[in-house]
Amino acid sequence: MSLLDCNVGLGRLRDGHRGFETADQLLAEMARLGIDEALAYHVHAAEADVRYGNRLLSDAVRDHPKLHACWVMAPPALGDLPTPSEWAAEAVAARVRAVRLVPRHSLYTIASWCVGPLFDALEKAKLPVFLDFGAHHWSEQTIPWAAVKEVCERHPQLGVVIVGATVGETRDVVSLLRLFPNLHLECHAFNLPDGLGLLAEERLSSKLLFGTGMPWRAGECVVEQTLRSGLRPADIEGVSGENARRLLGLDALAAASTPKPAVRTAGLVLDAHAHVGAWERTCTVVRTPEQVVRSMHRCGVHKMVVSSFSALHGETRAGNQETFDAVRRFPDHLYGYVVVNPHFTKDTGAELEQCFAQTANFVGIKLHCGLHQAQLQDAGYEAALAFADEHELPVLVHGGGKDDWAGAAQRYPGARFIMAHACAWDGADPAGRELYRQARDIENLYVDVAGSAAHRGALAALADLVGVKKVLFGSDFPMFDLAFELGRITRSGLSPAEKVMICGGNALGIFKRIPHSE
Repeated sequence: MSLLDCNVGLGRLRDGHRGFETADQLLAEMARLGIDEALAYHVHAAEADVRYGNRLLSDAVRDHPKLHACWVMAPPALGDLPTPSEWAAEAVAARVRAVRLVPRHSLYTIASWCVGPLFDALEKAKLPVFLDFGAHHWSEQTIPWAAVKEVCERHPQLGVVIVGATVGETRDVVSLLRLFPNLHLECHAFNLPDGLGLLAEERLSSKLLFGTGMPWRAGECVVEQTLRSGLRPADIEGVSGENARRLLGLDALAAASTPKPAVRTAGLVLDAHAHVGAWERTCTVVRTPEQVVRSMHRCGVHKMVVSSFSALHGETRAGNQETFDAVRRFPDHLYGYVVVNPHFTKDTGAELEQCFAQTANFVGIKLHCGLHQAQLQDAGYEAALAFADEHELPVLVHGGGKDDWAGAAQRYPGARFIMAHACAWDGADPAGRELYRQARDIENLYVDVAGSAAHRGALAALADLVGVKKVLFGSDFPMFDLAFELGRITRSGLSPAEKVMICGGNALGIFKRIPHSE
């Protein structure tokens, strides 16, 4: 088994951050992650000058047999680019293995009346096409699925690969994968919980292509997701490289290395940010406590602190009962947050007393300022924060805008505040830097790394900004795949001791009600 990355960009980035300026830099990162080969396109071709960028790519990969060229193309207009047939012939002569289209960035549609002649030429030349509609949040619908369906219908011999589909597009992408033999999914952003295994059960594993999305994305996340997927040997060989090799017409690699086994971090692994129940906006396929614990065992997570999706919305009391039912069934693995809604203050005191009296497995409080449309300093949260202060409880907070972190931490020094989703920060944006640097200076303020974003280098930048002791592992599972989220730590460049601290050591220091034994 070997890993073939079918989605990586080569070339200097305009912001000077994270890019691979040379093929040697890319190959070094691939070696660190255990990736044998890559299908690479040039960033300049995707973002600026298509023809010049393609020439830069061909020059860069010429002497590197483990790097395969993927040219960027676009439909010509008024003679600005070669005719489709000429361009396809030029690509074949240059030993290009695939073509990438970036219609959202380059401002055109993939309708047949616009791109049809180019698709015809690529189909005839047996050059698969990667459709890249740009990076987007999981809650955004940016891929024109009806147009993708038309491409697959009109060009049945054309290999079509969707790049960057997210968990928010699960229903569309799975439906189309079932319909069209020529459609494939590149998986760097598809971190659906247990998704690879579930697609394999649907006999769709032959449609899946391993890709990292580097240099923007952290390759370690999807490497861990793939290697911890639990797929049968034949399926994992296909997903990791054989499917792409077949699509690209590549011979077997002469000296393939076997990727390192999934990393098992020393010490207790404690996920401080997860959920139970379901939220249909993200197609929650892991719904039951049994499924949650099964995924924990497979991925090497020992303990998990959860809140109910229902509790975060209007049904707070029923949702907290759902959390209680889950932690009662698996008391050695699952622990609970009591959710407090600031718009139902008459319920807060009794709800907190009842939940914490029910079981020692309630270990903290969860506030979702975003869904509640309130800030941390809202009067509706005062009773909950006073309770956390009195009992020295962690308070996991999904921020809601202009939250007064310093003020809350000072007023309630016994509470331990956790800022959720800190790895949504890309490691460079000044606004994120100002937000998260507060955790460095405020003694009882921490951050967790949960989230769909997987910016390359973000974890290292966050740890450097706030200090490793202030960073906690969180996954947001089952919104996102547990192994994907864990991989950002276990396969990062941090030291073994730092990984142990983030994976569980730091959290055990603030969750006083959770036993330290595995």
